[in-house]
Amino acid sequence: MDDGDHGREERIRILEYQVDQLRRELERLEAKHAEAIYSAAWHFGWPVRVVERAVRRALARRPEPQEIASAPASATSPAQADAPVAPPRRLLIDVTAIVAHDDRTGIQRVVRNVVRALYAEPDLGGFAPLAVRLQDGALWSCEAYVASQTGAAPAGEDRTIEIETGDRLLMLDNSWKDFERFAAIFEQVRAKGGEIVSCIYDLIPQLYKGASVGRVPEIHLAWLKAALLESDGIVAISRTVAEELCAFVDDQNLPHRPGLKIGWFHCGSDIAPAGAGEASAVLRAAFAAQAPAFLLVGTLEPRKGHGVAIEAFDALWRAGFEARLVLIGRRGWHVDAVIDDIRSHREFGRRLFWFDKADDADLAFAYDHCAATLAPSYAEGFGLPLAESAWRGKPVICSDIPVFREIGGDGAIYFRVNDSAALARAIRDFAEGRAKADPALVVRPTWRDAALRIVDVVMREQWMRALP
Repeated sequence: MDDGDHGREERIRILEYQVDQLRRELERLEAKHAEAIYSAAWHFGWPVRVVERAVRRALARRPEPQEIASAPASATSPAQADAPVAPPRRLLIDVTAIVAHDDRTGIQRVVRNVVRALYAEPDLGGFAPLAVRLQDGALWSCEAYVASQTGAAPAGEDRTIEIETGDRLLMLDNSWKDFERFAAIFEQVRAKGGEIVSCIYDLIPQLYKGASVGRVPEIHLAWLKAALLESDGIVAISRTVAEELCAFVDDQNLPHRPGLKIGWFHCGSDIAPAGAGEASAVLRAAFAAQAPAFLLVGTLEPRKGHGVAIEAFDALWRAGFEARLVLIGRRGWHVDAVIDDIRSHREFGRRLFWFDKADDADLAFAYDHCAATLAPSYAEGFGLPLAESAWRGKPVICSDIPVFREIGGDGAIYFRVNDSAALARAIRDFAEGRAKADPALVVRPTWRDAALRIVDVVMREQWMRALP
């Protein structure tokens, strides 16, 4: 290595350090800002919540006095009491978080649609789906929630659910922060010859820590380590994430259950049918002009590439290219500068639009009336806008990352990641006919397909591989 190469490596190392320090300072400023706006009640209430959770965990794991008295002296530990794996009969789907509060996140979108699809399926080959939630150390049915998703009348009051032989418990909901609360339930499932299957949506907090906020990487890693030890199988939302998980476990030498099974499914792409519902008037107006509209769907956060898209359109507009950029997505984190750029942009409300609230009717209208969908992310777990756009017959222009290659296949137009000039060229080449996209070649399963794939993996053992 010559001095020039060494110097470049040192400069890169120093720049990386500076970027990390800046990120830490930003997170500190955000935390201070949050403290300033939250009430004193939050500060007093938080310690109480911590104590309450600890007490609940203790009570959930503590046997009743009669159980202690009747237990034989030779009683084995929970790990020793695991029964041989029994054939599956029921698929228990954890919906604890979404029943408590639906934040309309991407994860909860998956939970809602998979539950709907499973309950709508008339015949799952002898397997019965059952949405469950954790309360006071026990699993409960979710009659009202299931009714709200299926349109059927509630099947009575919520009731406690007894673990049965061969049950498969699918941790589909966001269980990052409360995974430990399920410890006693996990023991019961294994004692009945059942299995625990966790769902992983991405490894972004570990592979791209700068794309996360606050303590998310730490919390996510703690959950991942627990899930690797507690789970009999882990199902990912793409083959790419499944392969990344296998590589990460190997690279980090993370402990896991022997023979841990790894599988994957693809998220559904069907939203409201064409013409269903009424999109808002303000959103319809953004598509009313003659110039082609390009759509970018996703929460505003750094990894989604909104800044890259705006820079690309700035260059196109300066060159006289007539087009509109429509952004649909709620506000995320570390995007104050991008949002300022959007709202203060000379084209905002003319050729640049941002909708932070949109329902399925709005989204369907936007897909139906755009020229193409853009996906400039540098990290994703799946890439739902690619599939949704293609399902409605619209072309996709996306960054060249592995998971987008998995979903887009030969049907998408790709550009170099984080390169606004490359995106501008791709848009212009598409608009002028030099680049072609074929939505029919993009992966675009329905939510029914996604649900049936989960059943095939979890209940019929169609796993990708098993870790040693």
